[in-house]
Amino acid sequence: MFKKIQTSVGDILDFPPDVAGEGPKITITGRQEILVENYQSIINFSEEEIRLETTDGEIFLSGKGFVLKTILATELRIEGKLNALSFEEGAEKNV
Repeated sequence: MFKKIQTSVGDILDFPPDVAGEGPKITITGRQEILVENYQSIINFSEEEIRLETTDGEIFLSGKGFVLKTILATELRIEGKLNALSFEEGAEKNV
C-alpha cells in the first residue's frame, strides 16, 4: 500500500546538516582551541593526534599538547596547538 514517509523539520526547511544537528560542526579559535559538535565517538586520542568518528566520516586533528577540556555526548572542546585538520569520507548515505 502506502510507504511511510519520514522527514525531519531540517529536511523540510532545507537546513544544512550541521544546523539541523546531523553533521559535524567544527569551530577553531586561533590554533589553540577546537570545538567539535555532533561527533559520534573518539577513535584515537593522544597529545599529538585526535581521530573522531562522525556521520560524515572521520576527522583527524594533529598538533601538540592536546588536552580534552570538555567531553559531552555530542560535544568536545580540545585545547592545544593545532597543526593540521583533515577528513576521510565515510560510506555514502542512502537517501
